[in-house]
Amino acid sequence: MLLADDFFLIGHDDRDGRSRLSQRAMEFGLAGAMLGELILEQRILVEGPRLRVINHDPPSDPLAHTNLATIVAELQHREVRTWLLFLGRTAVEAVGRRLARVGLVEETQVRRLLRSETRWLATDVNLPAGRVVRLRRLITGFEPMRVADTTLAGLAEATGLTGHVLWERDPAGTRRLQQAISTLPPPLRDLILQVESAVGDSVMSQRG
Repeated sequence: MLLADDFFLIGHDDRDGRSRLSQRAMEFGLAGAMLGELILEQRILVEGPRLRVINHDPPSDPLAHTNLATIVAELQHREVRTWLLFLGRTAVEAVGRRLARVGLVEETQVRRLLRSETRWLATDVNLPAGRVVRLRRLITGFEPMRVADTTLAGLAEATGLTGHVLWERDPAGTRRLQQAISTLPPPLRDLILQVESAVGDSVMSQRG
């Protein structure tokens, strides 16, 4: 499963499709996951607060292809925060549609007081729960995590989603997670730090 797909399923309630995060945290998390897919595909690098394209070959996944093409077309914009904001605006819809194309979620309209809201409901309610359990076992267990798994766990930590994954704060699990993140390749560590910073700034601006 692709990185942003996993983050999407873990980040939404398996029964009603509600986000487990604030809108901005979900947007930044998904945008970070989509950039993470391009790093894992060795198409871009993140170096501190900036990114650069290292391979223009289109990825096989259509959404990743579109994201890379957009970045290539706007090479003057190298700030990671800029791309988190830009990709985040349509991230929920983009990843939701990717999951819908393979039959894992269905788009539905939920009527609110003055408007309707789009939600993406899992076609199998066991799938999101299973992805949560899988990540929990990786964080709290003793099996080595793959780079993609560690990146997913790092993005969950950066956005505040770890509390849902672990249920309650587990000091040993937290230490294991932080140690695993510290072993990631620098571009992925820097990406996680940029997502964490963006989420933190968003929270502060709302309080202000």
